[in-house]
Amino acid sequence: MDFEEIEKRIGYYFNDKNLITLALTHKSYHCEYNYERLEFLGDAVIGAIVSEYLYLNFEDLSEGELSRRRSIIVSLEKLYNIANNLNIPEFILMENIGEQKNRRIIGNVYEAVIGAIFLDSSYNKAKEVFLEHLSRLIPKVNEEIFKNKDFKTILQELVQKQYNTVPKYYTIKKEGPDHRAIFTICVNINNQILGYGSGLSKKFAEQIAASEALKTLQTKAYDKK
Repeated sequence: MDFEEIEKRIGYYFNDKNLITLALTHKSYHCEYNYERLEFLGDAVIGAIVSEYLYLNFEDLSEGELSRRRSIIVSLEKLYNIANNLNIPEFILMENIGEQKNRRIIGNVYEAVIGAIFLDSSYNKAKEVFLEHLSRLIPKVNEEIFKNKDFKTILQELVQKQYNTVPKYYTIKKEGPDHRAIFTICVNINNQILGYGSGLSKKFAEQIAASEALKTLQTKAYDKK
């Protein structure tokens, strides 16, 4: 196995090369030495990472809504897309070369890879790697998370109608390296900051900020009654 190539694509270099080999080994290749246990672990680690991220960035959401959004991100379809972007399928060890590496297998292997990183390093490192991978799918993930609710458009239409102006968005903080930076954005309306948002892309953070601004405006409208 070309460890250097697969590690380069993943963005993590293993101390224990046996772990990445195990993560990429299908049960058809070895009935006992395969990725299934690492898949179990990786599933839990990814679930924790996404739960933490949503909890910290969507403070107003109910448990049910947080669960819905988490299910979108951790779906095997999304994990397949991440793995495919990294060209992980070509490294999977399977007994029958002609056997189709279907989406479920590829998604499961990706979970195993994250589980392997967790064992080889730490939760924080696994989180760093996963969020970097996820950031490459952010536009598509955002679209599904928000269920076609474009809070920026809703806010702009409301503000134009009520105040004859438009919201302005400003980046107030950027943390981490460029390829996995966390952006914090504020939205300003008539020289007042009405919402903040943080995310793996400016567009994502702006959507959160816009949703917060809408809640603020709704509260102000209610207080005037």
